[in-house]
Amino acid sequence: MDHPEPTDDLLLQAWRDGDKVAGQRLVERHYQAVARFFLHKLGPQTDDLVQATFLGLIEGIERFRSEGSFRAFLFAIARNKLLKQLRNTTRDRARFDAGETSLAGLDPSPTHLLVAQAESKLLLNALRHLPIDSQIMLELHYWERMAIADIAVVFDMKVNTVKARMRRARIALDEHMQALAATPQELEATRSGLSGWAQRLRNELELR
Repeated sequence: MDHPEPTDDLLLQAWRDGDKVAGQRLVERHYQAVARFFLHKLGPQTDDLVQATFLGLIEGIERFRSEGSFRAFLFAIARNKLLKQLRNTTRDRARFDAGETSLAGLDPSPTHLLVAQAESKLLLNALRHLPIDSQIMLELHYWERMAIADIAVVFDMKVNTVKARMRRARIALDEHMQALAATPQELEATRSGLSGWAQRLRNELELR
């Protein structure tokens, strides 16, 4: 008889109790998602940030108090590592604001949109024109299927604030897709299947 996979919470508790194997299983379970989080924002050379995220997890695991899911805690660390990296590589650090600054503004000519489908490229490019925090919110929702309550934990915001920001982000995303689409057909294909494109992007951006 097959035993069900232990939940994140069970593995986390075992890890805290000294079970290193449980900790390794937890890291392996979420490694691809964290790697994907950094991949198309900064390109494939992001191993250091992935490792820094899991090191931050190890160092801060005792601070986790179950206000949200384990994944929310992990992605909060990943977001902090990303913003620190972007801030440190931005010419004007004082003006860097994740609520206003976009990846397209920092790097107008990305070379790492590593997807084959035109509609996927349109969606990725449009996402990069959103403020970084808006981009992350939508990606966590569509790609990682994260609940709004957990996204609120990632950003340390109230749920209603996150909902309002995500509504504005979806509107802005559509506006950017309109501006960037090569043809009306490309725009409509991307619009009509946003969730589907997100799933395909998730698959295309998996690290092999």
